[in-house]
Amino acid sequence: MTRQQQIGILGGGQLAMMLAEAASALQLRTKVLAPDANCPAATTADFLVQDDYENLESLRDFAQNCDVITFEFENVPVRSLFAMQNAGIPVAPGPKVLAIVQDRLTEKQFLLNNQIPLAKFARIDKASDLPDAIKTIGFPCVLKTRHFGYDGKGQTWIRSEGQAEPAFDLIHHHPAVLEAAIPFVREISVIAARSADGSFVAFPVTENQHKDGILRRSFVPATCQDYICENAKTITRKIANNLNYVGVLAVEFFETENGKLLVNEIAPRVHNSGHWTRGGASPDQFEMHLRAILGMELPQPKYAPQAIMQNLIGADIAKAETMQKDGWDICDYGKSGNKEGRKMGHAVKVVN
Repeated sequence: MTRQQQIGILGGGQLAMMLAEAASALQLRTKVLAPDANCPAATTADFLVQDDYENLESLRDFAQNCDVITFEFENVPVRSLFAMQNAGIPVAPGPKVLAIVQDRLTEKQFLLNNQIPLAKFARIDKASDLPDAIKTIGFPCVLKTRHFGYDGKGQTWIRSEGQAEPAFDLIHHHPAVLEAAIPFVREISVIAARSADGSFVAFPVTENQHKDGILRRSFVPATCQDYICENAKTITRKIANNLNYVGVLAVEFFETENGKLLVNEIAPRVHNSGHWTRGGASPDQFEMHLRAILGMELPQPKYAPQAIMQNLIGADIAKAETMQKDGWDICDYGKSGNKEGRKMGHAVKVVN
């Protein structure tokens, strides 16, 4: 009997849950490591190991019978990934990639060094760095922690001189970057996959709507012009190639009034703005990621003419039954503790 390939996933959230579902459809096995035994992925993975991401001995044991290790969120310790890679276990995306993109400063320096357009930025290590940085960047601007920021956390706006020092207090004096505010027409993202041999495929450009730093809704097709969509895919491919990337990645852009694209962020994983692909495309982003990290063929995805994804945040999950009756496909993450601002699930509606 042919041995089933096994994927090791660090992190047990909803992205790991959906990766495990996609793996099952491909006749692959999944093994998840997470500190919480009641995480969303516990319901879909073949095996769950409850441990933290810093226990290097446990991580090496976890990785031994896996064909490849991947991760579902950026804040996995890079040294943990290097430890598994050094033990001879393939890791995709690679630890070097994560070392670049989990720090906002090194991510922006990478983009700058590769002539990829982005907003003006400055390094902020201490409060006294702010005055000169603000003179260069101007108002309004946003102060963001270099590490551990997501869904609007770890960032605050500065609109006048009097807000500078209080802003640094609000992020608890963590190392940060100061970014120029971008007057944008729309926010878009590209979800794409790249294999180790350089094969590359991209899904249709997604348009995104945020509120309070949290993605609320995504839809395809994006309303930008075709040449802008093609440019976004070209930039994404350049980023993936220059990172020697393996797996699915998301690149978020601001489109300005003059049709220019500025990269806002790189996410080295399957992404919330690609959830529309579950039901709206085949293969979806989760299957595409597994194919990429295992060196399988990356087929050009077939997709519906229109699709909408809406996050169910906090109390929104109570609307799931009503939305389902209205034709939405509901994915409930099964999380306990319904907190304000917490993603509890998502809904997708497809127009064929």
